[in-house]
Amino acid sequence: MRIKNYLKNKSLLLLVLALMGLISCKKTKTENNNVQLTNVDNEMIIDLNNLTYTIANEHDQFYSFIGVRALAMVHLSIHDIFNAVHPTYKQYHFKETINNINPIVASLASTKVILSQAYPKKVDTITKVCNRWLDKIIDNKEKKESIVFGEEVALSLIAVRKNDGHEKRGGYTPMTKPGNYQYTPGYDWVLKPDFSVARPFTLDSLTQFRSPSPPSLDSKEYELSYKEVKDFGSKNSKVRTANQTNFAHWWAEFGEHSWNRIGRLVAQEKKLSVIETNRMFALINMNLYDLYLVSLESKYFYDTWRPYTAIRSGDDDTNINTKGDKNWEPEMVTPPWPEYPSAHAATGAAGAEILSCVFGTPNISFTMKSVTALPSAKTRSYMNLDKAANDCADSRIMNGYHFRFATKEGKKQGKAIAKHTVENFLLPINE
Repeated sequence: MRIKNYLKNKSLLLLVLALMGLISCKKTKTENNNVQLTNVDNEMIIDLNNLTYTIANEHDQFYSFIGVRALAMVHLSIHDIFNAVHPTYKQYHFKETINNINPIVASLASTKVILSQAYPKKVDTITKVCNRWLDKIIDNKEKKESIVFGEEVALSLIAVRKNDGHEKRGGYTPMTKPGNYQYTPGYDWVLKPDFSVARPFTLDSLTQFRSPSPPSLDSKEYELSYKEVKDFGSKNSKVRTANQTNFAHWWAEFGEHSWNRIGRLVAQEKKLSVIETNRMFALINMNLYDLYLVSLESKYFYDTWRPYTAIRSGDDDTNINTKGDKNWEPEMVTPPWPEYPSAHAATGAAGAEILSCVFGTPNISFTMKSVTALPSAKTRSYMNLDKAANDCADSRIMNGYHFRFATKEGKKQGKAIAKHTVENFLLPINE
């Protein structure tokens, strides 16, 4: 059955009244029966976010665009479904209103379709988690029609994202001049999208937020950044404090880990509504997808070397004040892509910006564990999102990955893309 067959011209008032029990986050009653589904508010959305995150992480630890794309698509599809039934925020792709559809059922059906298409080997796991929620709702005509509707919305979004280049890789050959990126230990490859076909969720162009040129090798800014990471980012550094070492490792996990987990924790604690919880995850993940594309486009445009290469080649660059050390090693193994700007600093600044917009303040507290943390310091607490973002950026200096000028620019770039996302997509309908 096609989506258009479901469209009804009912008043907004009737929709609000019919769905008051669902959107109040207390109880949901399915039509034509007396069975009530309780506690499905953000608990279900958080569960689906965790399902998608877990499958993606098991697949490749987010070393591709498959996982963050799946996260974005799952939550965008759910966003469009809930706002089709109860118009609150502007939709992303499916931009119609509808009634006589249970948005919970439709959302679970859409999640099944999107995740099964992205991870066909995980169909059993996907079905088990989604059915755990679906089985709480008695079978009837509305449930069947809601499932079909959810599948149609998912397939429509999949069609729109077809050929978006998320699995295509561009070619790369390292250059040899001082300042150019060189492969670092553990990798003889780089993560480089094919920028000729890569398509973001929110941007008109990947150059829309391209970083300005990094400082030249003979500049004072480069010299100071060089010396800082050489001292603080070296393996078993004598000047790095225990706390700096701890947060260097704690923040090393990719942004898909940290900011989805922070979102789950804070949404649960703040009892964010079902629509707002899902919107938050949609904003976080489509922003992450676009941010990575933009950051990598800047990285390969400037093609700058990592501290590992720079410090070992310090005597051969054009700066007489950068003393080299051919035995220097970073605190952690360097990721396989060019240095400037810092994508990780960008994810921290962007995550903080989006959550600050969702909650209306950066003064949000959370306590959590990280998958990359040292065994003796697995848990950290924050009371302010900007403080978390700054530690995230500084961690890349402390683990020897980045120069200070790259983390500064990463924060600027990430915040700018996040502002663009929240100011132009999934906006309240009355704006």
